[in-house]
Amino acid sequence: MNDSPYGPWQNTDLSPSKMKIYNDCTQKFKYRYVDKIRGPTGGAALQGSSLHEIFLEEFLVGGIQDADTLLDMMEMDLKHRLDTQDPRDYRSGLPLTEGEKAEFILQLRIWGKSLLHAMMKGEDHYGNKLNLPNVTETEVEGCVEVYLPRADTTVRLRGYIDLVFEDGSIGDLKLASDYWLAVWTLAKALSEHQPAMYAKMTGLNKFRYLIADKKKNRAGPQEASIRCIDLRVTEKMHENLMKTLEEFVMVTDVLNGYENGIFKPNPEYNGQSKANAGQTKTNFCGKLCDYKEMCFEENFSQEESA
Repeated sequence: MNDSPYGPWQNTDLSPSKMKIYNDCTQKFKYRYVDKIRGPTGGAALQGSSLHEIFLEEFLVGGIQDADTLLDMMEMDLKHRLDTQDPRDYRSGLPLTEGEKAEFILQLRIWGKSLLHAMMKGEDHYGNKLNLPNVTETEVEGCVEVYLPRADTTVRLRGYIDLVFEDGSIGDLKLASDYWLAVWTLAKALSEHQPAMYAKMTGLNKFRYLIADKKKNRAGPQEASIRCIDLRVTEKMHENLMKTLEEFVMVTDVLNGYENGIFKPNPEYNGQSKANAGQTKTNFCGKLCDYKEMCFEENFSQEESA
């Protein structure tokens, strides 16, 4: 941001999302950060942005306590994003229809109501208790320099921390899928670098994910379950982060504008079901990725380049 005390973002400013993409696939990282190819925006991502905006800024900071007002604000915010950002269907790549946009808005109202209910009542619609410390700050920009001895260079860890609690813990809000391969658990949280990166930015080692599990069935969206994943950022997590940062600098050649970086695809076979039988271009990799078709044509297609 232009008004940030840390100045404009540089290639050597490393955020949790940037490092997550690098860890997932260096080819994906290249498309996004080196080639600067922006993938299509999905409705789910816009839902998350709207939930963050209204929950953090209007409910926690602004102090608005009327749930209907907050839900109307979420709806208006999401409608604006859907109408101005050319959202696409993830599978087909086609622009969302008005009916699909309306469904995303309906979903957010239901899931947003679940989060507000849990925060106001101390439990979600399923009776699961939610006991959070008071929130003292939201969306705090963190930035810290980290020296990497093996690379003999310094990078900055930088990002926005959703939640700072009065008990000395920090946290992140997730509007998350409850699909079994993607559901947030302690196991998933421990595989992320985000807690360690935020810990280095703040000096605080108590981390909490506030999770709103998006639930659906054949009848449509259902109330989200609201829960927390609490963890302690250990020395092992700091060590793993440092190793990844060292590797990142050496593999990507970020200090030289990525000129001699090594980027390769890291596909994860998607298997084959009756529904996707013979769909080689998508089955070669089951990861969520906006560049799958491009990656297949460049790296896996049986057709020789001219």
